[in-house]
Amino acid sequence: MTEHQSKSGYWPVLIMIGILTGVIVAGFLLFPKTPDERNSILGRLGTTNFGEFVVPAVSMTDLSLKTGDGSPWAFSEQKIKWRMIIPGMGSCVDECRELLHTTRQVHISLGKYSRRFERVYIVLDDEIDPETSNHMEEHPFLKVVYGKQNELEALLKDTNAPLSTVSGGAPLRAYLVDQEGLIMMSYTLANDGKEMIEDIEHLMKYSPG
Repeated sequence: MTEHQSKSGYWPVLIMIGILTGVIVAGFLLFPKTPDERNSILGRLGTTNFGEFVVPAVSMTDLSLKTGDGSPWAFSEQKIKWRMIIPGMGSCVDECRELLHTTRQVHISLGKYSRRFERVYIVLDDEIDPETSNHMEEHPFLKVVYGKQNELEALLKDTNAPLSTVSGGAPLRAYLVDQEGLIMMSYTLANDGKEMIEDIEHLMKYSPG
C-alpha cells in the first residue's frame, strides 16, 4: 500500500468519527433541562400536535396516589415510561369507557413503542363500583390508582387543560405525561386514536429510552 493510499483510507474513518461526535454533542446540548426548554425543542422539532399542549406544563410527581390495597404509588418509584393518565370517578360509564377504549387501542397500536407506554386510571375520591371493576378486566394493562380530586384540580387549575369529570359537564380529558412526570398534553374524545398515536410516536422518537 502506498503512502497516498494509506492517507486516503483514513478520511472515511475520520468523517465517520466526526459525524458520531457531532450527534453525541448535539444530543447533549439539545436535551431539555427545564419545561420551557422542553416545549421550545418540541416546537422546533415540528410535532404534529393533534393534542393540546398543557400550558404551563405541570408535574404530577407530588400527587398523593395509592394502589387498591392502600399502598403509596409514588411516580418516582415507577418504571421510566410515557404515561396516559385518565382521571375519573368510581363509576366509569359512557364517555369514560369510550376514552378508556380509545387509549387502549392507542397502546396496542404503538407497536415497538408500547413497552415505553402505560395507561393509568386515577379514581378520584371514590371506590370503584362492581360494574366498573368488571369492565376494567377488559383492560389488563391499565394501572388503576386512587387520588384526591381537589389535589388534581389544584394542580391543573391554572393551566389551559383543567380537570374535568362527568359531573362537571365538560368533556373528559386524558393527559399525556412524560418520563419525568410532566403533564404535557391533553386529549378529549374529539381526538381520535390515530391522532394520539402520531403525537406519542413523534415525542417518543425524540426522547431517551
